[in-house]
Amino acid sequence: MGNVESKVSSLLTWILFGLLILLCLLVGSVLFLEEPPESQGYRHWEKETMRQGGTGERHSKILWLGAALGILQLLFFVSCLAFGVLRQRGFPQGQWWSFLVGGFLYVSVFLLMIFTYWDYVNDPSELFLSLPVPTAVMLLVLWPFPLYFVLFYSLRFDDWVFGKKDLALFQKLVSSHRKPPAENR
Repeated sequence: MGNVESKVSSLLTWILFGLLILLCLLVGSVLFLEEPPESQGYRHWEKETMRQGGTGERHSKILWLGAALGILQLLFFVSCLAFGVLRQRGFPQGQWWSFLVGGFLYVSVFLLMIFTYWDYVNDPSELFLSLPVPTAVMLLVLWPFPLYFVLFYSLRFDDWVFGKKDLALFQKLVSSHRKPPAENR
C-alpha cells in the first residue's frame, strides 16, 4: 500500500511543478505581446486625472490568455490544497472526490464568468440584479466558491489533517520534553 501512496505523492508533486512551469510560460509569453490600443484606458472627458476603460472589445484578442491564466491558477490552488492535506499514508477515504469535484466546479464557474463576459462584450445590455451578468457571476458565485474548500477543511479536519493518531503523537512528544535539556539549564 505504501508504494501506491508514494506514487500519488510523486504524481501530485509533478502536477504542481507542471502547473508552475505552464504558469511561467504563459506569463512570459504575454510579456512579448503587443499592447492592444487603449488597453490602459483613455482620458476622461471631465476629470483629467481619471482614465476610462472603454468597451470590452479591447480584450477580445487576449481574453483566451486571461482564461488560461485563471484556469491554471485555480488548478494550482486546488492542487496545493490537495498536497497540503496529503499525508504520509495517503489520502483518507473519500478525499480525492472532494478535491476533484471542487476543482471541476471551481473551473466551471470561472469559465461561466468568462463566457458571460464574452457575451457581455457583444451585448452589454443584459443585467442580473442590476449588475452586468459577468460581474454578478463573479460576486455571487466565484468569490464565495472557496467556502466549499473551507467547509471540507473545517468539517473533516479531525479525519484528514490532524487525527487521533496525530494528537497522541503530539501529546507524547510534548510530555517527553517537559524538562529542558541539561545544556539549557
